[in-house]
Amino acid sequence: MMKKTLILFSLVFLLVAGFAFATGSSEGGATQAQVVKMRISGNNPDGTPATEGYKYFSSKLKELTNGGIALDVFPSGQLGAEREVTEQVKAGALEFAHVSAGFLGAFVTSIDVFNVPYLFRSHDHYWNVMTGPIGEGMRGDVEKWGARLSIWVDGGSRSFYNNTRPITKPDDLKGLKIRVMGSPVMIKTMQFLGASPTTTAYAEVYNALQTRVIDGAENSPNSVASMKHNEVAKFFSLNEHMKIPDIVLMSNTAWNKLDNAGKEAVKTAETDAQGWIKTEWARQESLSLEACGKTMTINTIPDKTAFITAVLPLHTDPEITAKFGDLVERIKNAQ
Repeated sequence: MMKKTLILFSLVFLLVAGFAFATGSSEGGATQAQVVKMRISGNNPDGTPATEGYKYFSSKLKELTNGGIALDVFPSGQLGAEREVTEQVKAGALEFAHVSAGFLGAFVTSIDVFNVPYLFRSHDHYWNVMTGPIGEGMRGDVEKWGARLSIWVDGGSRSFYNNTRPITKPDDLKGLKIRVMGSPVMIKTMQFLGASPTTTAYAEVYNALQTRVIDGAENSPNSVASMKHNEVAKFFSLNEHMKIPDIVLMSNTAWNKLDNAGKEAVKTAETDAQGWIKTEWARQESLSLEACGKTMTINTIPDKTAFITAVLPLHTDPEITAKFGDLVERIKNAQ
C-alpha cells in the first residue's frame, strides 16, 4: 500500500512540475505566454534623442507591466523607410513607427499644417499647440485615418544648410536646389523663398550633397549632426523657418489587443517618454551645433523679418485656406 501511495505521489509531483515548466512561474514577472512582444521602427541612429527616448519608452513599458510588454527598438530605418513602416502600422503588421509630421501630412491634412512656415512664436507655443486642444483634434484625425498618435517627438527648428553660400536673406536662396520633404506646403514655401525644391529621399541626402546633386537641404541641428550632413555641407544658416515635430504612430491592431491595464501602461509610458525626449532634445541641440561648427560655417539671423515677410502670404493663400480652414489662425492665436 505504501509503495502504491509513493508511486501515486510521484506521478502527481511530475505532472505538477511539468505543468509549471510548460507555463512558467508568474512570480516576479509575466509568464512567457503573457508577454506581448512589440517593435518600434525609428529612422535616427543610436544616441539621438528619439532613439534613446524609444529605449526609455521600452524600459518604462517593461517596468509598468512587470515585463508583460516587451518593446524592441529598431533604429536607423532597419525595418524600412517612412512610407513602408507607415503602411505596415496602418495594416497592423508593425506596432509602432517614428515618422515626420512633414511626411504624415500627405495622409492626414491637419498634420500638414506644421509645414506652414513661421507659424509659431516660440518653442513653448509650439508645444502648447501639440499638447492642447488643437493637438487633441489632430490626434482624432490620425485615428480616423487609421492609426493611433502615440508620442509627439520634438523636431526642433529647421534651417538651411548648403554648399554654395551663407543664407542671410531670401535672395540668397535663389537658384539653389534645396532638398525638402514631399509636402506640397513645404514645396510652396521653398518657391516663395526663391529656392528650387527637390524631394530627395532623406536617406540619400548625404550622397546628394556630396555629389552636388543638390545644393543644400533644411533641417534641425540635431538631425544635421546625427546624419553627418555637416561633413558634406559648408554653410549652416539658422533662419528657423519651420518647427515640424516627428510623431510615433501605433497600430490600432496592436492597441486593440491590449487589455485595459496594458492600455493604461502604454499611455503612462508615452507621457513619460514624450517628456524625456523633449528634455534630451534640448540638451543635445547645443552639442549638435558645436559639432556642426567644427566643419561648417554657422551664421545666425537675429532679425528674420525678411524671411517672414516673404512667406507670410502663404498664411492666407487661397490653397492654404481651402486646405486648413481656420487652423492656421487658431494655431497663431493659441496661448
